[in-house]
Amino acid sequence: MTRKLFLISVLLPLLTHAQSNSPKLSKPTGEPNATLVNVNDISAWIRSDGLSGNNPYTQGTGVIYPRGTAGVVFSDGILWGGFVKDGQSPELRVGGQRYTSGTVPGRIISKGVPEDPNDPDVRIWRIRRDWQTADLTQDAAEFFNLPVDSVIQDQIDAIRTQYAKDWNEWPWQKGAPFYDANDNGIMDGAEEPGLAYADQVVWFVANDLDATATQNLYGSPPVGFEMQVTLWAYNRTGDTEGFALQNAIFRRYRLIYKGTDVTPDTARIDSMFFAIVSDPDLGEYSDDYAGCDTTLNTMFVYNSKRDPEFHTHNLPPPAVGYALLQGPLVYTGDPGDVGIFDMKERPSYKNLEMTTFNYIPASSYLEPDRAYYPGTEQWYKLMNGFFSRAETPFIDADGQPGLPCVLSGDPVTGTGMLDGNMSPAGDRRIQMMTGPINMALDDTQEVVIALVGGIGENRLDSITKMKYFISWTHFLAVVNFDIGFEEQPEPEDQQPEFYFLSQNYPNPFNAITEIRYELPVQRNIRLIVYNLLGQKVKTLVDEDQTPKQYVVQWNGTDDHGKKVPSGIYLCRMEAGSFIRTRKMIVLE
Repeated sequence: MTRKLFLISVLLPLLTHAQSNSPKLSKPTGEPNATLVNVNDISAWIRSDGLSGNNPYTQGTGVIYPRGTAGVVFSDGILWGGFVKDGQSPELRVGGQRYTSGTVPGRIISKGVPEDPNDPDVRIWRIRRDWQTADLTQDAAEFFNLPVDSVIQDQIDAIRTQYAKDWNEWPWQKGAPFYDANDNGIMDGAEEPGLAYADQVVWFVANDLDATATQNLYGSPPVGFEMQVTLWAYNRTGDTEGFALQNAIFRRYRLIYKGTDVTPDTARIDSMFFAIVSDPDLGEYSDDYAGCDTTLNTMFVYNSKRDPEFHTHNLPPPAVGYALLQGPLVYTGDPGDVGIFDMKERPSYKNLEMTTFNYIPASSYLEPDRAYYPGTEQWYKLMNGFFSRAETPFIDADGQPGLPCVLSGDPVTGTGMLDGNMSPAGDRRIQMMTGPINMALDDTQEVVIALVGGIGENRLDSITKMKYFISWTHFLAVVNFDIGFEEQPEPEDQQPEFYFLSQNYPNPFNAITEIRYELPVQRNIRLIVYNLLGQKVKTLVDEDQTPKQYVVQWNGTDDHGKKVPSGIYLCRMEAGSFIRTRKMIVLE
């Protein structure tokens, strides 16, 4: 055994040992059962059973923002709840993660048959494209829960070796995302693992077939869900978009209804909701406020005063929010609607938005009972906008019932319904819901969120910064996270091997600009210019084209020949499943 492999076998089980309260995660293989997304200014822990936000070493705050300072989230995750029509009782069931996990590592091989959680292939994967050359000192410090100046080279080597292992063993066959350049559904040739051109990607799969785990959550029996989770982040600076992305981690939950061993083929789930749940602890946990922004589909936490923990770092308290970028997909039949699934547009569908937001003060009677079936009923009431123990809706600041999203005022201007007017500052638990939807057996749904931080001149300015960064995450979702790698086109005398859309030149421009693109196969090509609101401005190409290199020009006009105003526009190329977007700047 080489020294590096020996180090991994010794060091990585330390992380497993730190999670001894979760026996389902214990494996003798030495494979990591928890890891971090930590490539930019925010770092967050995630476990292979789905529980996230909690530090497995300390059982304390596991989301740090700004990176290397103080904690901002104690624990977070996703819950789902609905009426499961599979002939079993009770029909109403709630699953997911909230302090404990109702899911366990591994996929569902066939109906009711999970992977063996002790299989060395049942683990959590983490990759970054620059793993061979990156400075991994801080990464190792965070992974092994050490001060940066205590990290030794052996620990850095162990992290680099694990990155190499995960890159080379990337489980695309199980559903892990990759760049399918030839669109054949197989990761082959020069194709790479990853998603959304991110600089770091984490992927794992879990399931809810363990009745003990689901019982320990909120007392429900299993449904038969396979949950595939992808997290990704960007380390990019130099422009406004890059600055915003430095403060965000993206998370996609994909839920596949595969069923238990007694689920009939006719089974379905009715009136199902998803809930993004979080227990934020913004530095000192006892001085927090909560809020939501319905225009940004966002819930957030901010501070009521100058926080002592951030003060020790000579920082004002930040604000941290969860933005719902893509809710579950529902069919509308309206050809004017366009939904997103798997980062591809789906005509005649739409994605649901945030339908309810509410919060729970610590030790409140609103907190649902854990490991006890009434907790399922209580959570489903919260998902529908009611108090957890009564058929009574939340109320607004004037005491009027029926408010689906509480605390939706603006703390910066001091207007609307605000935390502090309802209860004193303190520990907060926040949750935003989206739904309802229906699912049949073998259906798949997905939810995409962004965890975003912002830090300004003071506690309220931090909210302004956070919302600004969140607006950029929404923009990125509109263009299906297509920001691209720095690629070089093929020489003009060769037939292209891959799809390619170049940056327009000149850029910025005020008269005319050229856009180059390449096709390796014959395809129907759509090259369309959009504004930042996602509205179509100009169709440049919409036709079948043969494989070669192309150049088109845009003179800064819309489809009616009218000159567009100065600003940022998006050039979007669609060729089958290949979609790429470039930013163009028009100057007067």
